[in-house]
Amino acid sequence: MPLTIDEAIARIPLWKRAATLSVAALPGGITNQNYRVDADGQAFVVRIGAAGAELLGIDRRREYRCMVAASRTGVAPEVVYVRPRDGILVTRFLTGRSLAPGRPVPPQVRERVVRAMHRYHAGPAFAGSFSPTRTLEAYRAAARAGRTRLPRDIDILYEQVLGIASALRRGRPTPHPCHNDLWGPNLIDDGRRVRIVDWEYAGMGDISFDLANFAIYHCSTDTADAALLATYFGRVRGPALARLKLMKSVAELREAMWYMVALRVSPARRDFVDAAATHFERCRQALDDPRLPGWLQAVTPRA
Repeated sequence: MPLTIDEAIARIPLWKRAATLSVAALPGGITNQNYRVDADGQAFVVRIGAAGAELLGIDRRREYRCMVAASRTGVAPEVVYVRPRDGILVTRFLTGRSLAPGRPVPPQVRERVVRAMHRYHAGPAFAGSFSPTRTLEAYRAAARAGRTRLPRDIDILYEQVLGIASALRRGRPTPHPCHNDLWGPNLIDDGRRVRIVDWEYAGMGDISFDLANFAIYHCSTDTADAALLATYFGRVRGPALARLKLMKSVAELREAMWYMVALRVSPARRDFVDAAATHFERCRQALDDPRLPGWLQAVTPRA
């Protein structure tokens, strides 16, 4: 069982002598519990990680090291205390609003998101690495070990998506620090800049996956995809659009399988089944796009 907030606070030496301390639950967090703690006039967030995080590919020590690196760029909140064995993470509280998942973002917000991505993509190296392929293979094994009911066409989806991921690796993209979980609730916008929380899946990886992971939640049209790329790169260059379109199918399957594995952590969450079904269907639609062969050709290095 995860700790209660009172048990967590009792383990945090930072506030042993606090004259004033108040606690309020925060919304968001699918498997974790999040609280705002105000202590002696300063605001913090206490996150208590869910049990079974290893099933989802989360390494708390790696997350901490990545978050510290990202905080040096000003994108992640400052980490003030961590206790990995209990799943406790304490950061400074960030003011602002999280982006609504599944909704397009206006150009000025997209620009702030991209500026944040540029900062950590070009920042200090992260600990460890993130591979969508390894993640997908681990999730399928974990789901089957837990006897989670998967779609009948799961092996077909995997064969197609892993083939796409293999094609995308042939270009040998240079690894960069990546967040790999860029959906709206993790993006905090204060009107001047966007900062990012929840670095559980961070590692050195392919920026195309970061872009695709954001795009599956916030770019639902070709125009929006092109605008994201133009904002990030300055213009839509060469096979960039093809890479993004292909990587979106990989990102959709990863999201679907995350929910399938998360059912082992929170088996009563019927909404996880519904969310997974949505991502599975969007993955199928991406794989059925008649432009897919042309995109694969565009990203294949010429001999």
